[in-house]
Parts: sequence; structure tokens; C-alpha cells
Amino acid sequence: CYSFCTLLKQKTIEMSNPEQGKPVISEDGVTDLGEATPEEVDQNVIDEAVCGSQPAVENEASGIVIPESGPVRSADVDEFDTLVSLLRDPDVPLHKKTVSIKRIRMSLSREDNPPIKELLNIDGCLETLVECLQDSRDSTKQFESAWAITNIASGTSEDTNAVANSGAVKVFSKFILDTKGNPESCNEDIVEQAVWAIGNIVGDDVRHRNMVLEGEPELFPTLIDMCSYRRLKTSVRNNTTWTISNLLRGKPVPPREVVIAALPLLVGNVMTPPNDDILMDSLWALSYYTDREDSRISDVLDGYPDVLPKLCEYLKSGSEPIQRLVLRNLGSIATGSDEHTERVLQSGFLHSLYGLLLRGGICDEIERVGCWLLSNITAGTRDQIQQVIDGGFLELLVHHVKNGRPQDRKEAIWALFNLATGGTNEQIAALLPFVKELMEVFGNIQH
Repeated sequence: CYSFCTLLKQKTIEMSNPEQGKPVISEDGVTDLGEATPEEVDQNVIDEAVCGSQPAVENEASGIVIPESGPVRSADVDEFDTLVSLLRDPDVPLHKKTVSIKRIRMSLSREDNPPIKELLNIDGCLETLVECLQDSRDSTKQFESAWAITNIASGTSEDTNAVANSGAVKVFSKFILDTKGNPESCNEDIVEQAVWAIGNIVGDDVRHRNMVLEGEPELFPTLIDMCSYRRLKTSVRNNTTWTISNLLRGKPVPPREVVIAALPLLVGNVMTPPNDDILMDSLWALSYYTDREDSRISDVLDGYPDVLPKLCEYLKSGSEPIQRLVLRNLGSIATGSDEHTERVLQSGFLHSLYGLLLRGGICDEIERVGCWLLSNITAGTRDQIQQVIDGGFLELLVHHVKNGRPQDRKEAIWALFNLATGGTNEQIAALLPFVKELMEVFGNIQH
């Protein structure tokens, strides 16, 4: 048993953000995830710009009625072929193409099972949407195209890959890069969709992330600059922070010399958050930056010594989602050197963590991440192990081994095993009162 425990003693990283998904935009602009939701676009303005004031006109070639006023209805799947053909027809008036794209986009905006696959089954449909995205004669047509492509990118990895290979990244990047130095001249709604689309693409796969960072080297610093443009609406800055977070996400980590430029923005958002969405996305981004990289952990701790005390403030008074992200950041830092772990302990977070793990009814993820953090501390020095013992955590860890969910139990076992393999004889002896309970649990584990 001791030999088995010796193999287990190590510091561990936490899983990637399970919530950092790719939001599907619904017709009212609301997403089912709490991540970087754009403000609702004024659909009355768009409808007026798209529809004009003429009566509905029937397209002679297709028999489909193109509404010229009033509400525009979502396209049925069996209409996709005809609508895409209308977009390709040079003789179809521009405003009718805009309405056609909007109908496709509305169909893709369904929260349940949007028909992305059915649209992609039409040869060249993505390329057609990308061409519409570049048609500067009608900004509404561009906006609807951007929205439709963003929703396609929010689908499966296969769907996202199709967007990444369609040429859309370069077009979206240009919309973003055009804000540089002159954000007031840009169309905020199109830029927001461009940022959202890039976030979906890079968040899906490290290959796509690297493709964007390497193929569009000016994009990352431009996104950082955009967050300082206070005249941009809040939802644009929210989405931009979320996209920056996705650009830091994934293994292997992006080059330090590329992403270190984001630290002043991210730490600033933690110290003085504009809103909770930006705070949470910045916390995710910092945890990605520091994840098991000693030099990057030092970038944060040495460059911004006030960040640890601020994290502890959030641990005491923040909401449960923020507390969970604070614990993830502290745990990421604790995966570093013993010196890094000591600085985490010196921040005084243990008292707050004890209260979080002690009280019932808290977020389950807090319990898992809290046990994971403790496992990284008990993988440190004997003095650090003693602080966990003195803090009264052994009984709590045993409780999670006995009663926790499987993921909580796993992290609690890591914490106890690390103590058993790295502690002094006296520290190991502190486990003796719990041996019977632990043996009962281990005896019931099904292999």
C-alpha cells in the first residue's frame, strides 16, 4: 500500500473549464450559458433596415415569398437549398438576399437542435455565407451572415472545423483589426459577432487556436486593446474578454511571449472588475496562464503582488461561481514550486476554505476544486502539510472520501495519499483515528 501511495504523490492540474462552451445564440440574443452574452440587438431596427416598406414579393425562380415588411419568419430546412441559391444569384436584389440570410440565421438560432448539419450538407453554403459577410454594400447583410456563421461555429467540432477552413477567420479578423486606433468608426454589432465567432473557433481545438495566433499575429493585441475602448458597448468587451480567455486555453499552452501581453488587462479586471462576466472570464484566463508553468506563475506573483490578497477577498465574499474560480487559480499557482505554494498559504486562504468545505449546500464544484487545491498543498513540504493538519482539514477530507461524489472523493484521496507519502511519522500518525473509516470505504470501492 505504501509503494502504491508513493507512486501517487504529485501535484496535479485540474481539468479544463467544463463551462467554457460555445454559446448558441437564440433569436432574442440570449444564450443558455453564462458566458459573454451579447446584449440584445435592436431587432426592430434590423427588421426595418432589411424589410423596407414594400409589400411581399414572390421570387419568380423559386416561388418563395420574400417579405418586404413585417416580421421575417425562420426558414424551414427544406427551404435551405433555394435560399442559398438566391444568395448566389447575381440577379436577385440585395435586400432580398439580406432577408434570405436572416431567415437562415433565425433557423440556426434555435436553442434546441439547430439544423446546422442540414445547412452544411449544401455544397459551398459556408463559402457563400463568407462571400455575403464581405459584401460591404449592406451592413445588415454582413451582420446576419456573421451571426449565421457564428452559430454554425457553435455546433460540433466538425461544424467548427468547417468554419475554420472556410476562410471566415481572415474576414472576421479584418473586422476586428479595423477597430485598431479608430473604434468609433466600426459597426459594433458586426465586430461583436466577429469576436464571438473567433472565440467559438479557438475554444474548440488547440489547432484552431494556434492557427489564429500564428496566422493573425495582430489579432491578440488588438483584442486586448478593444477591452480598453470604453465607448464600445459592454457586451462587446464581455465577449472580447471571453475570446481572450479561449485564446489562452488548451495544451500545449500558447507561447508565453505572445500571451504575456494580456496580463495587465486580466489582473486589472480582477482587481477592479467592470462586471461579474468580465471578472469570471479573466479568472479563467489567469488560471489557464498559470497552469503548471513556474515561469508564468512567477509572472503573476512577482509582477502583481496584490493579486493573491484580492483573490482571498473574493473567497470570503464572492458568489459561488467566483469562489470556485478563485480556488482554481489558487490551485493552479500551488501546482508550481514549493515557494509558489508557500505564497498561496501566506495569503491566508485556508480559513475561508475551511468554512466553504464545512458548510452544507454549497456548489459541488467548490468541494471538488477545494479538495484538489488541498491535494497540491499536501504534495509540498512538510511544513505545508502541517498547515493543512493544523487547519483541521483531515476530518473534512475523510468526510469527502466517505460521502463525496466520485470526483470529490478522488481529489480527497489524493490529498490524503500525498500526506501519507510525504509527511513525517507524526503527521502520518494524525491519520490513525480515521484508518477504520477509510478502510471501510476502500473495501467498498468496486474495481
